[in-house]
Amino acid sequence: MAIRHYHHHYHFSYLTSKKRHFSSTLIVIAILTLIILSLFRFLTPERSVNLNQLSLTVVFLATFNTLFRLLVAYFFALILAIPIALAITKTERWEKILLPIADIVQSIPVLAFFPIAVIAFIKFNAVEGAVIFILFLEMLWCIVFSMIGGLKTIPKDILDAAKIFNVKGLKKLRYIMIPSAFPYLITGSLLAWAAGWSILIVAESLHSYIPNGNPAKDPLGLGSLLVNSFYSGQNTVFLITLITMVIVIVILNFFVWQKLLRLAERFKFD
Repeated sequence: MAIRHYHHHYHFSYLTSKKRHFSSTLIVIAILTLIILSLFRFLTPERSVNLNQLSLTVVFLATFNTLFRLLVAYFFALILAIPIALAITKTERWEKILLPIADIVQSIPVLAFFPIAVIAFIKFNAVEGAVIFILFLEMLWCIVFSMIGGLKTIPKDILDAAKIFNVKGLKKLRYIMIPSAFPYLITGSLLAWAAGWSILIVAESLHSYIPNGNPAKDPLGLGSLLVNSFYSGQNTVFLITLITMVIVIVILNFFVWQKLLRLAERFKFD
């Protein structure tokens, strides 16, 4: 981290390079592209799937739907996790009060909320919301506790320097808190997506939680395809869906998370 002095104004920032700016730009472009593509999800009509007539189009739509749900759930988890982590680590007094509460809440199994969430969202004809809500709950605490760990690693002299130069509020958040916690934010995000994938199969199989539920009414996704093809004995469909899920996870790990983890290493304190 560098502290620069320009005409009696102090500027806190991490040392940057053209390569880092380029990497950050690519990440922002990738995120914006995913968000724009996800908007088309609302234009895609939900359909019932005939497992005996599975096509590449159906597999593609299932993959797109699943990634859309994970992306939206992650977005909301990230937006909420940052202020929660900042609030918990704000002072020692706040930490003693809020941290045990957060620990108790995250210890409650997510699936305990699932039947209630499904019933509530179905009343408002928002089945998609039930899936995203469960994914959101599963992802949230992975990011929160990783960020708490990151914020507590900030050296005391950095925080003391911020007080001396009256760096506070949004400027402190932008130039000290978020960059310091960035490596842990990436780690927590990776864990959050892993947790999302693990709960996805249950989250998309809503018929198990609906009275007289019909598997054909499950929201189309890789998770629902896996479950329904398995129980209907469609081994070919099950295998194709499983391979597709593995390929998507591998691609995300190699081309997104590995690059982000390497970028995050530059923000760690030596």
